[in-house]
Amino acid sequence: MAKWGEGDPRWIVEERADATNVNNWHWSEKNATPWSLNRLRELLTGFSSEDGSIVVTIDEIKKIDGEATANNRKAKLIFLFEWVIEGTFVARVSGSEDEYKGSFDIPNLSDENEASEVDVNTSITGNANGPHAHQIRQVLNKSFIAKIQDALAIYIRELKEEFSKGLILPTDQIKPQVVTKGKTTVVDKRQFQNTVVAEKGSSSSSGNEIFSTKEVSVQDTFKATPDRVFEVISDPQLVRAWSNNSIGEWNFKEGGSFSLLGGNVSGTFEKIEPNKEIATKWRMKKYPNNHHATIRFVLNDNGSGTDIKIVATEVPTHLAEETQRGLDLYYLTSIARTFGFSQRI
Repeated sequence: MAKWGEGDPRWIVEERADATNVNNWHWSEKNATPWSLNRLRELLTGFSSEDGSIVVTIDEIKKIDGEATANNRKAKLIFLFEWVIEGTFVARVSGSEDEYKGSFDIPNLSDENEASEVDVNTSITGNANGPHAHQIRQVLNKSFIAKIQDALAIYIRELKEEFSKGLILPTDQIKPQVVTKGKTTVVDKRQFQNTVVAEKGSSSSSGNEIFSTKEVSVQDTFKATPDRVFEVISDPQLVRAWSNNSIGEWNFKEGGSFSLLGGNVSGTFEKIEPNKEIATKWRMKKYPNNHHATIRFVLNDNGSGTDIKIVATEVPTHLAEETQRGLDLYYLTSIARTFGFSQRI
């Protein structure tokens, strides 16, 4: 009797020539990005919200950045998407010739949020002090945002309806988990009994997962002194400003806990060196169970500003790209936009 790991042919499942995903066990994926780009633009272009005598109309969609995929894993459908949308609007008041122009952005349309939880930020950029500006802001914060969230709910529903077709195939029974090695697939009985293999994009948080990790980083140069940048990333009131009021727990001391972005990010502060470095144990909600990456915020005075670098180690490889994108978007870009720090702006 062959030992485990020696390649006993009784435990080898040859790669199928017809590429059939038997019993829906293996990861399969559909690219939903092109369809999503078109559908989001259709839903928002020409979009109007009316409240009494005020009509707010989306004038132009300037940016739709992101991606979307529909995935089948173990006969379960998993939809992964993340979008950043920016545009402009025009508001008019019945009986008045005044025109109010403005902009909006949607920073967190993703699979982690329900449509009603998606943030829509608005600002009046033209005629901001006009006689009806206050009324228009009330309409923007009430019916305009609610109607956009309704449109995004349609997108999420239709995405799932459109891309669930053909992903789940007929199946007889669920087969044992397999560990892929080259062009053949070897069933490792011990690992099957005790572990789950983490595959691309897996959001499983149960059992003992085996996964690889890697390092990612993002950086920028801020037009501010190191002490000011340190204050912005540590003071709870300033964190509240750049995180769209999504700060939860914030116990800024070594060993203290924190949570951000509606609880989607959490961890503890491990090292605090004022004006130079903050090191944290940090995790996204979809990280494997109890796993934390190590994330360091490193500040360097360059004489005319501050070089800020966020270095993340022990990041699950299958979530590395998403982690890197989130650190850039929800930390660096958001801080730069809120306080006007970045030289990229």
